[in-house]
Amino acid sequence: MAENSGIGWTDHTMNFWWGCHKVSTECQHCYIEGIMKRAGREPFNGPIRTVDWSKPFKWERQAKEQGRRFRVFTCSMSDFFEPGADRWRPEAWEVIRQCPSLDWLVLSKRPELIKDRLPADWGDGYANVWLGVTCGIASSLHWLDILKTIPARLRFVSAEPLLGPIDFRPFLDGSFQWIITGCEQAGVGKRRAMNLDWVRDIDQQCRQAGVPHFFKQRYEGGRIVHDGLLDGEVRQAWPVCPYAMNVEKEFVQ
Repeated sequence: MAENSGIGWTDHTMNFWWGCHKVSTECQHCYIEGIMKRAGREPFNGPIRTVDWSKPFKWERQAKEQGRRFRVFTCSMSDFFEPGADRWRPEAWEVIRQCPSLDWLVLSKRPELIKDRLPADWGDGYANVWLGVTCGIASSLHWLDILKTIPARLRFVSAEPLLGPIDFRPFLDGSFQWIITGCEQAGVGKRRAMNLDWVRDIDQQCRQAGVPHFFKQRYEGGRIVHDGLLDGEVRQAWPVCPYAMNVEKEFVQ
């Protein structure tokens, strides 16, 4: 778990558990693998529960004191809907409920498992939970079809690693409110190429639909650059937070 995150679209990361199983083309060169192996852990034998779950409560206090909201990328080192974490997830949902000043960005490659793993009081979705799905190649678009059927206050797509051209237009009709794009983070020699024309096309799709686009990272020689520049313009935008509608009353402290 990292208190602050180097990921440009979030303020913090919170890992309730580490490790999962590869399920898609996008997983081929998973960055989690190297991190966990360097920590002496096997990444793909299923998740391992982390010890310290106290940080969100500190962030919640800070957010209230500062009169702002923090975005929290949830399970950057795993998948929140990994079946191996079923026994811990109810407790994680309770932490999320108790921290309404934090926007929990829950990104999954397992949308088919989400519906049966939502809390009983989910209703139309928690106002502080953004549900996302990874889709970096056109063959994964069926995941968006699944996620759009699940009630959520905000749905988003992470096209990272972006591995080919993708037409998101059928899903930019209000079903999804945010698109993230970015190149693969694997080590040199493993990275699959990202063509900036693919990013330009997605950016144009988002502009036409009025959907925010966050261009997270690109290759520049042998390094990865996070400035969000696309043809000289920074393309890093966020969606309107559901909490702008003042729905804190839905949460029981």
